[in-house]
Amino acid sequence: MAKILMVNGSTNAGGFNEQLLNKIISLIGNRAEVSILDWLEVPIFVQKQEYTTPAAVENVRQKVQAADAVWFVTPEYNYQIPGGLKNLTDWLSRSLDRSNPRGESAIHGKITVVSAASADGGTHVRAVLEDLLAFMRTEVVRENATGVAIKHDNWASGQLAFSDDDIAALNAQINSVLAKLA
Repeated sequence: MAKILMVNGSTNAGGFNEQLLNKIISLIGNRAEVSILDWLEVPIFVQKQEYTTPAAVENVRQKVQAADAVWFVTPEYNYQIPGGLKNLTDWLSRSLDRSNPRGESAIHGKITVVSAASADGGTHVRAVLEDLLAFMRTEVVRENATGVAIKHDNWASGQLAFSDDDIAALNAQINSVLAKLA
């Protein structure tokens, strides 16, 4: 069974992107083995620490390497990737072989996918993160890319509402990912 590692780009427990991540997991159901990456202990990337790799980074890299696909669910901050998530991608992009800076990284060659919950569905952040993941030499699933718009009432309630169209779009994205993993 395919292994999908989910990455919540938000550190807001119970926030909109965690709700979206959990919705995606429920829609995947038993069609894949799904886990959630705990990356909050990853320190700020500093090049001189790169090969005396912190334990938290080693742990994250091992989990990424064990996955068949890595699914990023992220908010959009000022049309960009949240700083913490960008830091995580910096660590994941680095070569595992000190003697070869262009060597394979922990995420090299992995199937990656991006979803977002944001005011406009995260159109900008999805494009930016997909381009970054392609640069990092991953196989980005861009077909049926999905973002869920946070509506005005959602902000007041703290609950992300999913329309029938949102569910259909998420199912199409899931089916695109599962087809790549087949």
